[in-house]
Amino acid sequence: YPGFVAFPYREYSDVFFGPGHKVLRGGSFAVDQVACRGTFRNWDLPVRRQIFSGFRTARDA
Repeated sequence: YPGFVAFPYREYSDVFFGPGHKVLRGGSFAVDQVACRGTFRNWDLPVRRQIFSGFRTARDA
C-alpha cells in the first residue's frame, strides 16, 4: 500500500514481511465481528492453514 512502512524494530517485522509470507483476506465466523468481514487482513506462510482467517463472508443487505 502507498505509504506503508514496516515496524521499525527489524528483528520483529522483517521476519514477517519476507517473500514467503502472503496476505490472507477475510475473517471467520469463529472470531470477533471486527475480523469477520471481507476487509480484514492477516498474514502467514502459504503452507500453514488458518482456521480463523481467509474465509470470505457474505450476507444479504
